[in-house]
Amino acid sequence: MEKWVYEQYGMRVERLERRGTHTAVWHKQERFLIVPADGRSEAEMEERQQMSRYLRTKGVGSVGELVKTTSGTYIATWDGKLMALVRAPLPTARFRSLGRELAVIHEYGRSCPLPITACRRIGQWRELWAKRIDQMEAFWANMLATGPASPFDRLFIESFPYYLGLAENAIQYVADTELDEEPLRIDYAAFCHERLPQAGWVEGAEAKLPIDWVYDHCARDLAEWVRHLYHQRGLGCQRAVRQFFQDYGHLSPLSPFAWRLIYARLLFPLPYFECVESYYTAVDRNEQVRYEGELHRLLDGSHEYERFLASFAEIAGISERVRLPVIEWLPSA
Repeated sequence: MEKWVYEQYGMRVERLERRGTHTAVWHKQERFLIVPADGRSEAEMEERQQMSRYLRTKGVGSVGELVKTTSGTYIATWDGKLMALVRAPLPTARFRSLGRELAVIHEYGRSCPLPITACRRIGQWRELWAKRIDQMEAFWANMLATGPASPFDRLFIESFPYYLGLAENAIQYVADTELDEEPLRIDYAAFCHERLPQAGWVEGAEAKLPIDWVYDHCARDLAEWVRHLYHQRGLGCQRAVRQFFQDYGHLSPLSPFAWRLIYARLLFPLPYFECVESYYTAVDRNEQVRYEGELHRLLDGSHEYERFLASFAEIAGISERVRLPVIEWLPSA
């Protein structure tokens, strides 16, 4: 890898170490991370670099910076994989709560004058979700016709119609929200994360990496963090969820439009889609076993998650001031 770094970036590696899922290299007393760049285009990387620079000009701490190769690209191939190099300062202690820090990052993103198109996801949820559903439904129909070849296949065949219904409900919820509610300034596109819980800075383990940014509605980050809290604590997440929203709302009060988008994203069964997709793309049997266990947990916990969805307005502390249209088939809260 030291040779690859020198060939691609003209940097001599002084020290190399493993940092979580990334490899860290040191050059002239500066720290760099080698991170996966799968599924990302050069245009997206350029915009992520611009977002990072903008945050640094606003004084946001521990923001990384993408490094170009000697040929002028942000993406390089190593061992058949697309990778990027990030100048990553050592993570610093976070003095604000996560909710407040997110509110600051989102607000800077809303006021950013830069034209961001390649990383733009706002207003695209319905189309992106529908595409994902269509792909998995076609795969499911084919497997239904040929029959299951493994226990996971059988679980997938039996469970998909239920999660298809959930996903379609989520799409309809977004459509109704866009018809019923007027977006406010809080609903402008902001700097968000592909998956907030996977961003190392959240737990203080890493700098804020450009590779994580997308340009989307703040509901993306808020819903994914709530999903994470539920995954950790189940129905015992109420206090943490409520505190998270209170901290965020102290700086950036949410609109009814935003609350409904948060709820729509929680309706969409993202963990199920990711679990199934990961199982069928895994090359290692141990990985498959892990995803099979994850699917069992999702199925076993489906009724509890329905109760969570039914009680979300109460859990979030908004039941008396925001009307979230009821999903009729969910259990009564």
